[in-house]
Amino acid sequence: MNQMPKSKIHMKSIILTSTLLLIQASLAWAVEDITGVWEMTMEFGGRPSYAILTISKKADGALAGQWGTEELSNVTCEGGKIAFVRTVRFGDQEFAMNYNGVLKDGKIEGILSSDRGEFAVNGARKKATLPVLGQWDVHFKVGEYDITGRLSVSQKADGSLEGTWGIEEGEHVISNVWFKDGKLTFDRKSKVNDLEFETAFEGSIRGDTITGTFKNDMGQWPTQGQRVGTALIGEWELTSASDMGTRKGMMRIESDLTGRYQFFGGEIPMNELKLDGNQVTFYLDAGYGDRTFRLDFKGELDGKNLKGEMSSDRGTSQITGRKKTSASSIIGTWEFKRETRGGTRVSTLKINEDMTGTYAFQNSRVTISDLVVEGNQVSFKIAVTVNERDFRMDFKGNLDGDILKGVFTTARGSREATGKRVD
Repeated sequence: MNQMPKSKIHMKSIILTSTLLLIQASLAWAVEDITGVWEMTMEFGGRPSYAILTISKKADGALAGQWGTEELSNVTCEGGKIAFVRTVRFGDQEFAMNYNGVLKDGKIEGILSSDRGEFAVNGARKKATLPVLGQWDVHFKVGEYDITGRLSVSQKADGSLEGTWGIEEGEHVISNVWFKDGKLTFDRKSKVNDLEFETAFEGSIRGDTITGTFKNDMGQWPTQGQRVGTALIGEWELTSASDMGTRKGMMRIESDLTGRYQFFGGEIPMNELKLDGNQVTFYLDAGYGDRTFRLDFKGELDGKNLKGEMSSDRGTSQITGRKKTSASSIIGTWEFKRETRGGTRVSTLKINEDMTGTYAFQNSRVTISDLVVEGNQVSFKIAVTVNERDFRMDFKGNLDGDILKGVFTTARGSREATGKRVD
């Protein structure tokens, strides 16, 4: 019997081993693709409800998850099929709900079920909100006159921006609103009594501040503005205390002063949300099917703390809250240092005002993708080609002031990293 040469046997072994490694890496990335923050939508009792699903990877490679503020168990994602168990607690009672879904084309579709029934729950990755959206109190001076206007910027379904101008005397129309890389421009057409004129604005946004200039053929006027409602905007961890016990929850306030409030595991819209000085008010429409009731909140802000009362015809709860780190806190330049046998290696992460960013390491600079900031949790992805080979890297970490600490993960494994803000 003829025997295969040892060289060919060795080559086949190498090919087989390489193939297995590629398959393992491919499966690893399939699991990685589910990690991140997802905006989930559902219909519960004939009413729309929402939830934030957060999937992360533990040090041992297993998956962990949160549904709003609730910890999930048995989180898995294999072959594009995702599953987890959500335990619902109400007073001394609790019951388990099982989720089974499919991850495809950046979306999740599935069913949440228990012995009490089932309903569809679908989701898509949560997108970062453009920092320009919301209301801005803008000030400038024309001669001896101090002018104050309120600029409101919103985003249409097609992604384009539109604006309105209020408070100032007269009629004003905003058009051609454009925002990119922290730069804001728009045109303003005004009519005050019998006087009509046009001005153009060019400026920038950094955090909660606008600076720029209004100009036309008659001159130019330096302008500054502040975001309306800054103290309230963001995510709040809440504690509700009543005769039925104590529950943890959250509320999420967007830059346009709309918000959602966690209610029995889902999130429902907040109505007529107002901030007057340090006084906060809103109401919720809650219920199941035709059985509805209204909850009214009145409270007071004290820095990053909120204290108030939620009341309805069913009783009253005392609410206390603490504001979490905002998404804008990640904006800036972060420097990571790593000691190697060849010396100290430095890489730089830069996050722009519009929540785009770049990552520079060795002689490469690449654009990051899928940047998500949820509370103090930060994640993003990197894809680069080195020597005709595709290289992917994920970062997941925690933001604490000027320190960004987390883990970079590649097909070869994971390594811890700590970044410091340098700008």
